[in-house]
Amino acid sequence: MLSVSVTLSAAALVAVARAGGLLLRTGTGRAAAWYRPAGTGLAFCGVSTAAAGAALVTAPQARLSGVPLAAELPLIGLFFVAGPLLAGLFHLPGQAATHIGRARRLLDGAGIGVLLFFIAWLVVFERAGLKGAALTAVVAASVAVGAAVVGIMRAAPMQPGAVPCGAGVLVTIVAQTALVLLLDYQAPAAGLLAAGVLLVAGPLLAGRALPVAAPPPAPDAAPPDGSFARHPLLALPLAAALAAAAYHLLVAGRFDAVPALLAVVAVLIVAAREALAVADVRQYAHRLAQREARFRALVAGSADIIMMLDDALVVRWRSPAAARRLDGVLADADVVGRPLLDRVHPDEAATVAAALAAGEPLVEARLGDGSGVWRETEWSVSDQRADPSVRAVVVHIRDIGQRRRLEHALHQAARRDHLTGLANRTELRRQLAERTLPCVIVVLGLDGLSSVNQLRGHEVGDAVLVEAARRLSSALAPGEVAARLGGDQFAVLTNGGVVHAQMTAGRLLTLLADPYPVLGVTSHLSASAGLAEHTTAGDGPSMSALSRAELALQRARRLGPAPPPQWYDEATAALLRRRLTIEQDLPGALSRGELDLLFEPVVALPSGRVAGVEARPRWRRAGLGPVEEHEFLPVADQLGLHHELGAWLLGAAGRQLAAWGGTAPDGRRLWLSVPVSPALLGHDGFVDLLTASGLPASRLVVQFTVPDPPLPDLVERLAAVRMLGARTALSGFGALATSLSLLRRLPLDLVRVDRPTFAGADAAVVTAVVNLARQLGVEVAVEGVQQEAELRTITSAGCHLAQGPLFCPPSVPERLEAYLDAQRAL
Repeated sequence: MLSVSVTLSAAALVAVARAGGLLLRTGTGRAAAWYRPAGTGLAFCGVSTAAAGAALVTAPQARLSGVPLAAELPLIGLFFVAGPLLAGLFHLPGQAATHIGRARRLLDGAGIGVLLFFIAWLVVFERAGLKGAALTAVVAASVAVGAAVVGIMRAAPMQPGAVPCGAGVLVTIVAQTALVLLLDYQAPAAGLLAAGVLLVAGPLLAGRALPVAAPPPAPDAAPPDGSFARHPLLALPLAAALAAAAYHLLVAGRFDAVPALLAVVAVLIVAAREALAVADVRQYAHRLAQREARFRALVAGSADIIMMLDDALVVRWRSPAAARRLDGVLADADVVGRPLLDRVHPDEAATVAAALAAGEPLVEARLGDGSGVWRETEWSVSDQRADPSVRAVVVHIRDIGQRRRLEHALHQAARRDHLTGLANRTELRRQLAERTLPCVIVVLGLDGLSSVNQLRGHEVGDAVLVEAARRLSSALAPGEVAARLGGDQFAVLTNGGVVHAQMTAGRLLTLLADPYPVLGVTSHLSASAGLAEHTTAGDGPSMSALSRAELALQRARRLGPAPPPQWYDEATAALLRRRLTIEQDLPGALSRGELDLLFEPVVALPSGRVAGVEARPRWRRAGLGPVEEHEFLPVADQLGLHHELGAWLLGAAGRQLAAWGGTAPDGRRLWLSVPVSPALLGHDGFVDLLTASGLPASRLVVQFTVPDPPLPDLVERLAAVRMLGARTALSGFGALATSLSLLRRLPLDLVRVDRPTFAGADAAVVTAVVNLARQLGVEVAVEGVQQEAELRTITSAGCHLAQGPLFCPPSVPERLEAYLDAQRAL
């Protein structure tokens, strides 16, 4: 017995060591709850095993209530070992279960326990007789083993480390039970040594450390009810029970009441478990049927065609939507079992095959339907051949024909004018960029279209534009392009040289100038044309050529109605660009502080003393340089800025006149001449503006030009100015084509003669102009005098006022004040 005692002592040491390791181990989560109860159970295992080994050596014949002491000690330890170990096992995280699942778990555990007890009864108790310690140990072990198996299967999906730990628990319980049986029946030493070896292996497995973080369970690790239906737990115990029953029947020839009763109980447990399994299978089948029905509904109602292909790209399954989406002509026999590439357009089959072989997730191809029509389709490809439940290439096919048509329509809309159907500016630029030969761009403008819109409505105006587009399209040679640039402007891209373009432009102007009988009314328009050559140096010159032609059109329109076609001219274009820049930048110039006043003295002849001062507004703009009033005041009239600029001009001039003191060098009061644009003169509040400026009316001269056509109430407006006490002055006298009858009626005090009228002219011409002014009863002032000879000519002609660089050029207020001081000092 010494070797048995040594083996049991070694097992006890292993169990105690493992217990100490578990009790001292720390952890997190529910897995940490395994360590304390498992350590406690292994500690009891070690103590009871050591006590049993000691009893075998020191008191081999000792008995408690007729039971050998060596068997009684491990029996007691069995309860203290199984309880904590099972508690720790059930503290591990496990898969949740339904009520049916829990019932099946309970029946699995009970079935295992009953079958094990049935085997033990036939193998042990029927042959060796009943003994109290052995019977108690077998009953306890049967219950514990059944519970341990359930605990292991419960925790295994969530905690993989539970399987070896649970195996250690089973080995420990079986070994502890075997030790009780062997000691109670006084078995030979070989059996005790085997039990000792198991008592060493059990704690070694049960004392393993668990992973700190368990991996998530696989989706199919257990049935949805949380039972162990996928694992035939009762198969092995049932097979062992049948084998034991067969052996017992062969040996004994009959069954006693106890094994018969145990067999009945086992059968009832198995029947109940299978009944629950049948009910569960029905529920599971019902859920699967519902899922399949939902899947079929989704697939059937989907706009996509779903096909499953094998490795050879042969269709193995297709969704019900395929027949509907492919015109309902293709049956399953026409598609299923055949290569999908057979239905792809021949020009694209090789490309599609290469894309599928390369694993491209998105493929576009033309797919033939049942009517022989090639459909534009888009394929979403997912390779699921590695998935055991699919094992196919899944292709979602979507008909994108409507999308393609919409994209084409949007593309056309982006390049076409929506009203006339001609190419728009973007398309014209694209075609210019693609030209490989020089050509000419003709830009045409319909003059008078705004009047048609105002008089007869925009519906008529739009109809006129449509008719003009039709005329242009019908008059062009093959390969030439007509486009609408917007508003009343069209463009034509010609193929020939400049002579052909000139002839084409003249012909188109004639066509566009013909009457437009549309919507029951006839409209009359004129047309202008600007031409520019286009080179083939790329996009930049293409855009530049169009811009040059548009500048040429603006030049043509400034020449009056129905001008001949105008070619782009760099010098004229520079003036036009300057004019356009002025139109764009003039708004806001006053708020930016870019306007100031220059002053030019008007001297009396022949004394040369200063009699008055002319205020001359000037605009300083970066990129334009100094801009004189004759450039930007007409633009201000067109932009409606005349009132704002007029108020500033009158106010600034009045403040400067007050700063000078208002006295000429000869002691007379200085008068101030202020230029007024035709729009400001025709403004209803002009007289009120003069009053609000603060300028003394007796010292104010309102300088104006006669607009073309003249204002209908020009005489009344000038009379109102004179009633304030101010004087009036007409600029450009002798050069403007103003009727003599109008001049006779105008209430004038002064006329101003420009330099072109007298520069280089004979003295008799100057004298005639001065005499004409005198006959009208007004005084004459000559502008722009530069030479002494010119001064002698106008003085001899009897002119009493003059100004120009010969005396003092337009100057800033400080310089003019110095000029006045110099005259006072003479």
